[in-house]
Amino acid sequence: MVAFPLSIGMMIIIALLLIALLLLLVLYAINKHRHNHYVDITHLQSIQLDIDSGSLFSFFQPHLISINEVSQRGYSSMLSLAQHMIGIQPIADSVMILWPPSFDCYNILLPNSLNFPEVILGVPGSVDIKLISLAMYASSRANGCAYCTSHCCTFAVRRGVDPSILRNLLTEVSNNKKSEEDAPTTEDDPTTTNLSPKESAVIKLAYGLGTVPCSLTAESYNGVTKLFPPSQLEWLVEAASLFGLLNKLTDGLNIPLETSTYQETVDIMDTNYTLGRAAAGMIEGESTAAKAMRQPPPPTDDWTNIIAIMYHGLRPGSGAMWFERKMLRGIPTSAGECAVYLQERCGCSFSSVLHWIQHDRFRRAIVYVIGKNFVSDNLSLKLKVQVGLGYCDILENAVVEGELTEVLAFVEKEEGTQYFDKSIEPLILQVGKALSYAPTRVTPEIVKSLHSAENVTPAMIVELVTFLAVMQTLHRIISFQIIQKECHAHV
Repeated sequence: MVAFPLSIGMMIIIALLLIALLLLLVLYAINKHRHNHYVDITHLQSIQLDIDSGSLFSFFQPHLISINEVSQRGYSSMLSLAQHMIGIQPIADSVMILWPPSFDCYNILLPNSLNFPEVILGVPGSVDIKLISLAMYASSRANGCAYCTSHCCTFAVRRGVDPSILRNLLTEVSNNKKSEEDAPTTEDDPTTTNLSPKESAVIKLAYGLGTVPCSLTAESYNGVTKLFPPSQLEWLVEAASLFGLLNKLTDGLNIPLETSTYQETVDIMDTNYTLGRAAAGMIEGESTAAKAMRQPPPPTDDWTNIIAIMYHGLRPGSGAMWFERKMLRGIPTSAGECAVYLQERCGCSFSSVLHWIQHDRFRRAIVYVIGKNFVSDNLSLKLKVQVGLGYCDILENAVVEGELTEVLAFVEKEEGTQYFDKSIEPLILQVGKALSYAPTRVTPEIVKSLHSAENVTPAMIVELVTFLAVMQTLHRIISFQIIQKECHAHV
């Protein structure tokens, strides 16, 4: 058989055809997913929320920023990525953007905690996206955030997690909030379900980190460390820690769950799942027929969705990676340099967090988030730290408390020349104390006080809740380290 070598011209033609084919595939994928799915702001503002019920969301309603405006501010790729991840551009975005650093922190921490896009592409060395999904869900379920729980459910199913596994597993996990003195039962042990050893270990890890205070046991820690190398274990902890931020943010801000998300996940989740006062706002505003309506489980990813994710991540000039490079400019990489950066900016090096983190991208992201929140803006940092020290008592985390005490000493020297309205402090402290426990502690009287206060703005409350949310993220990271040190000390 005679071989006919290709001429240079023919090779160029073939290469151009392959490039053209690739571009056609990308265009097809983008066109297939071009429709933006979100709740219109006029509908959100038309929901009649009874202030007497203590709904904090009613304070934000008149000030909500539309998704279209959020997109025009340079966040179009981030909104599109969220839709590819969970099927909708979240209502939470219209609230977080009221204090822009809150929305920026969310958009920086999410991809760097979940190791996007490597985890979506299944790059060797990354954790199975199904296990990441379970960590997200279990930590949110443990924390009691109905909004994040439903979003993590649709995320998991779209990544290929069997809905029946979620349904059966989560009933047991939701009943796992009990003291270690109680005798274990078959009903409450996740290992009795049809789970792999890795799935069971991830559930126990993430659920333990998600409770307040932390309930992760040495037994669960030892179990998960036998199954995952340190780098993969860190990604699982970081996924659960990300939802320390999101659980506190969305639950604390009383974000109502989108009806479509509720309809496609409510029958997948365990029977103990309840919307609660925060997430129920929009569902309760719907007709009886809409509340009873159900949608089939969300579809799993196909190649078009993966290509669309990559496009919005890499799109020149406005993609998620471009946004990340812009926002993280000036943030150092090494733990030592990051500690110096935070010490100079915030008065505390946060070395207890930084020296444990081995993934450079997550370390830079968490430094960015700390740097944006441990400063004065609409609220004085001193006031935020005072609220945070009260939250430490609830978290039962002495390490976080020590770091906040360092920050407070620094602030008391630095803020002497800055002016902040002292008249708002009693109400801010009252709101902060209530939200440190749970949204249900926000009474109708507190909500009425917010509506009538002339100098308290929605941006202030978003800033306050974001600060508490960052604390909860730090709490989950440090709680894992505490268990780690205890276990190593007994080896």
